[in-house]
Amino acid sequence: MKKLRLYLETTIPNYLFDDDKPEKQCDTWRLWNEIKSGEYEVVVGSAVFDEIDSFIEQKAPKKLLMANELKLINYEFFAVNDDVIRLANEYINIGGLKPSSETDAIHIASATLANCDFILSWNFAHIVNMRAMVAVDAVNTREVLKQVKILSPTIFLGEE
Repeated sequence: MKKLRLYLETTIPNYLFDDDKPEKQCDTWRLWNEIKSGEYEVVVGSAVFDEIDSFIEQKAPKKLLMANELKLINYEFFAVNDDVIRLANEYINIGGLKPSSETDAIHIASATLANCDFILSWNFAHIVNMRAMVAVDAVNTREVLKQVKILSPTIFLGEE
């Protein structure tokens, strides 16, 4: 049986170390353990590493923890290119994401062009919401691209 192909947006490794949100942290570790067991094909985009690299000095310890944890999983690296930027702009132009959310649109475009089944994120403001989902479906249908489902880890994993 084919493994599900997952794109991990930056909030996934971030929530591994977010003690302020224990339920989300717990679900993220459940997901991470399934990923480490090889249950899924995983894609991590260059935008994830760009965001981690941009963490301010106060987040340096978390930055190191996230980088070290990413080294423990098998993933395919997906670099941002002109096609990703063009598709991300389509998601913005149709109104699914705000222009100020370009990086979030890049994550979704990367997941789409990497042929992922799901993009997993805790970013409800810009990614995991109906407005973004409807826009992504509309653009991907128009462009004859694979439909990528956008979910939080909790919804993706279901109840234990």
